[in-house]
Amino acid sequence: MENGRRGKDLRIGDPERENAMRLLGEHFSAGRLDVQEYDERCQQAAAARFGSELDALFEDLPAPRPSNPPRSVVPEALPAMRRAARGNLVVVICAAVLIIFLIVAARQLALVLLVPLAAMIWFYWRR
Repeated sequence: MENGRRGKDLRIGDPERENAMRLLGEHFSAGRLDVQEYDERCQQAAAARFGSELDALFEDLPAPRPSNPPRSVVPEALPAMRRAARGNLVVVICAAVLIIFLIVAARQLALVLLVPLAAMIWFYWRR
């Protein structure tokens, strides 16, 4: 381990490296970097292991710069979470429509049919 590192300098992963290379591409397209500088900095970004190594690549450049916000949710998990939330919404809407239908159309049987429906919904939410 390098002795010159700050104590809070954390390791980075592929998403951070890819973001830094994308931002370097923006600076290249804006004319702030020539082809050789862009290539050298992208190679350094691809080999970076710590956030400070990426920060050094942007010291002489204006925004945009890579940022390291604290992550409470892994970005790869967001699509799965959205699909699950969408699925829950569909179940709730279907259950509401079915309850309204049972109350309106099958007045006497509504209570008998609502009990299994309520049990199904309860078991669905528990898993």
